[in-house]
Amino acid sequence: MRRALDAARDAAARAALERQAGAALDTLLDAARRSSRLVILMERRRGYETAPALETARLVAREGRVTLQALAGPRPQSPDWERAGMVETDAYLAVLDRLLRDPALADDWPAPRFDANAPGPRRAIVVRLAIGQDEREMQALDGGPYQRLAALAGALLEFCRSVPLQATP
Repeated sequence: MRRALDAARDAAARAALERQAGAALDTLLDAARRSSRLVILMERRRGYETAPALETARLVAREGRVTLQALAGPRPQSPDWERAGMVETDAYLAVLDRLLRDPALADDWPAPRFDANAPGPRRAIVVRLAIGQDEREMQALDGGPYQRLAALAGALLEFCRSVPLQATP
């Protein structure tokens, strides 16, 4: 729909498409409240001999309850920081709303070519969003696609680091 909106020249057609896009967004957010998953993976490695800096986060919504698991550091077994707990559903839906409106989600993200023998530094990002049975994955290793996805992933990881966790009853 985003591409059709960009191509629409007629004001009436554009208005109709905007109404359809708004209704589709509302439907997606309702479905996301019931069943969705957002996974963010970032890896940066300065060189061949160095350990990678990893950041991972997973947000899962099931029937209105949202859980968060996130960690960062060179080794998942002993992370530099980690968070786990329940997140307010409205906060999660607000970040999904921003993600669903982001033009990066509609871009084509061809699978990047990885050369395991290439010298460092290395960096990689994966953002995966699943709502119900539909899933969208974005991956990037370098260049312009990496920069666009790094900005998006950075904002999502910042949300995971800073969103208030609900008190355990």
